[in-house]
Order: sequence, then C-alpha cells, then structure tokens
Amino acid sequence: MLIGLAAVVALFTILWLVSLAIDNASIVDTWWGPGIFLIGLTYFLSTNGADLRRVLVLTFVGLWALRLALHIGGRNIGHGEDFRYVAWRTQYAASWWWASYLRVFVLQSVVAWIVALPLYFAIGSAEPDHLTAWDAAGAALFTIGFWFEAIGDEQLRRFKANPANAGTVMNTGLWRYTRHPNYFGEAVLWWGFAVIATGTPG
Repeated sequence: MLIGLAAVVALFTILWLVSLAIDNASIVDTWWGPGIFLIGLTYFLSTNGADLRRVLVLTFVGLWALRLALHIGGRNIGHGEDFRYVAWRTQYAASWWWASYLRVFVLQSVVAWIVALPLYFAIGSAEPDHLTAWDAAGAALFTIGFWFEAIGDEQLRRFKANPANAGTVMNTGLWRYTRHPNYFGEAVLWWGFAVIATGTPG
C-alpha cells in the first residue's frame, strides 16, 4: 500500500519543482486526478488482483482522472495562479519555496493517497475471482456520480460563460436540486469505489 504513497509523493515532488520554475503552484490542482490514477496504476502493477475487477476499477479511475484534469486544466489555463496560493506566496515570502512543498504538494499527495485507499483493495484483492453484486452496485454508483459531476461542471461552465449571469446564483439544471452537484457526484463515485472494495476480503 505504501508504494502508492511513494509514487504520488514522487510525482508531486516533480510538480513542485516545475511550479518553482514557472512561479505557479496551481498546476497541482490539474494533477489531482492523474495523481490518484497513478496510485491506482501502481496498485495495478504491483498486485495480482482479480482480473475483471482490477481492469474495471482502473478504467473507472482513468475516466474520472482524465475528465477532471481536462476540466480543471481548461478552467485554469491563462488565469494565473490561484488566489489561495498567491496569498500564501505573500505570507511566506522567501520561504515560500519550502512552504509550498509541504503545504501544497506533500499535503495533497498524502490526502490523495488516503482518498484512494479503496483502490488498493478493489484492485489488489484476488478474491472473489469474479464480479459480484458489490461490483455491480459500486459500478452503478460510480456511473451516477461521474455523470452527475460531469454534467454539473458543464452546466456551471456554460452559466458562467454567459455575461448576463454575472453576480447571480445558478439554480437551474442539476443546480436546482443540490448546491454543488459536482461535489455531490464526486462523493457518490468515490462511494462506488468503496462499495467495490467492500465486496473483497480487504
């Protein structure tokens, strides 16, 4: 399990070095999904789990990571560094280079590893050696959550792109049912991974 942590810390350390070179810590946000995919891939390559389940789960993680990276990357490109990191850069001044490593990159890599814990069991467990009702239920939750998140993000993107909506609150589409359908979908799809993991001995 610790190999997943080592892999994501290594990736985020490289990203930290890049962020120092370009003076922009916001790149960490785009790499959140791919970082978790790397953890899953590490488990896939280092364990001998049941073939169908491990392929299914890694495929789900890959789809999620790719969509999220494209969404966040597309939103952030050309907009400079996130205001949170700008504030910290000012606060830490000369020691920002080191503080950014611990507070931004290492912290997010550790949190990503914790979030990805269900992947270790879902991908690495050899039993059951066939798909079960747990897998079906988890796949259903992932699918619902994935589309809820994707549709919510796209609806918000279109809403914010319309100048007529400036200063107003979006309350149409999925946003009329929940204040943050993208976060709701994110939670649901990760419960899907947890349900798949629950069906294994781990």
